[in-house]
Amino acid sequence: MRPRALARVGLVLLLVAAGGCATERFRFAALSSQPVPALGYPLEGSRVVPDVASEVRSHTILWIPTNTDAPTLQDAVDGALRRGGGNLLVDVDVEHWWVFVPFLYGQEGWRVRGDVVRSIEPR
Repeated sequence: MRPRALARVGLVLLLVAAGGCATERFRFAALSSQPVPALGYPLEGSRVVPDVASEVRSHTILWIPTNTDAPTLQDAVDGALRRGGGNLLVDVDVEHWWVFVPFLYGQEGWRVRGDVVRSIEPR
């Protein structure tokens, strides 16, 4: 292999090795981005949709982002609440991740999964 081609291969391997990723996981008893009655009142009579998931992500290709705004936890929670038709997530798993290969590609996102409750205020 010629020295110039070997240098290119070495540069590509260095960029891939310099890349990274991280994942953070959280667990919440209840989570919402909408006003809900105070927690602690009984949820009897409330409609529950089990195991609803939502994910938001953005990509960066050659330093050009595909979205103008970075994804947020609120976007993921709003998506899950819309999908389940409720206003409160209970027993929630939250995951935040990012992955990148310098100068080439990057990705960041949020994923939430939990039971969606349509809470009803007590009379």
